[in-house]
Amino acid sequence: MPRNPRRSEIVAAQAAKKSPDSPFDFLSNQHIVYGLIVVFLLLYIITGVWMFGLLIGLSIVWVVVLEFAQGTKEHGLKDEIKETFIALLLALLVWFGASFVLNTSSPLNAIVSCSMLPHIQRGDMVVLSGDRVQAAQEEVSSLADISRAQVYEDGALVATVNGSMYTYCATRQQSEVCKQFISSPGKFIEKHGELTFAYEKCGIVLDKTHETVYGPCVSYLEVNGNRYGTNLSNDVVVYQPSKDEYYSRVGDIIHRAYIRLYSKEDGKTYFLTKGDNNPIFDIQVYDEKLGEGNSPVLLSRSKGRILVSVPYLGYFKLFISPAAIPTPEGCDRHYTKWDTN
Repeated sequence: MPRNPRRSEIVAAQAAKKSPDSPFDFLSNQHIVYGLIVVFLLLYIITGVWMFGLLIGLSIVWVVVLEFAQGTKEHGLKDEIKETFIALLLALLVWFGASFVLNTSSPLNAIVSCSMLPHIQRGDMVVLSGDRVQAAQEEVSSLADISRAQVYEDGALVATVNGSMYTYCATRQQSEVCKQFISSPGKFIEKHGELTFAYEKCGIVLDKTHETVYGPCVSYLEVNGNRYGTNLSNDVVVYQPSKDEYYSRVGDIIHRAYIRLYSKEDGKTYFLTKGDNNPIFDIQVYDEKLGEGNSPVLLSRSKGRILVSVPYLGYFKLFISPAAIPTPEGCDRHYTKWDTN
């Protein structure tokens, strides 16, 4: 039976007819999406607006979707799943190979905070090594009672507080002792067991206004009569806080090791750490609302020291973690003691 010529014409016309262009058709072009990632990255670095970071994260996910769809179209779903599995397997082999060579369970990490400014920038990707950490070592009888601080002003005991005088006065700035601490921190020291922390007044530059303000910060740590200030030759370490510590809420911590402490009580080695852009040591941090502080870093909790830092690459890890995208506190300021001009 001969075909209906009119029906054939209708089918041909429908096949040739194009669907109306969508304003989002350009998003199916991988090269355009890659270009958007670059543009959003530059805008995020320049402005610090978290929305650009979120757009980068969404763009990265979308590129993966496009790559998978294109591969499925060209080779079929089964082959694309196979190739994806092989790629993931190779990535795991590289990761575990690097872990073995560098002697660490976490050979790569991204800088999330600004606590190490200006020496390590937020968004840097760091390569870790699990070999010996460079820092001076002291022996102490015990580290069991260092969470509370006995505070002295001009040699007289004025308070006993959790964490430190710095965190104690964060919510009591109008008390007389805190007014004195804020105006003349050099008169104060804290004793945490066998450890003594001294304070000084530090200049802080607000980057947006270029205004310099002043506030208390630790000037040195004293152990067994030996004083230890900031030593930039000491290694920066990555460690995982215990679950009951305040810093466990933010994941891995990347701070400078100031000193190694060998406790004769338990025969274990610990680190005391501090961010270069922080006013106090990690063990001096205490949140009164949560009732949580931090402990010395047990050697076994250290993931390694920073071997090398690569600028900007760490941002891509941050952008796929929405909680890490907003700019954290402290990124808009730095201590004048690091200025080289």
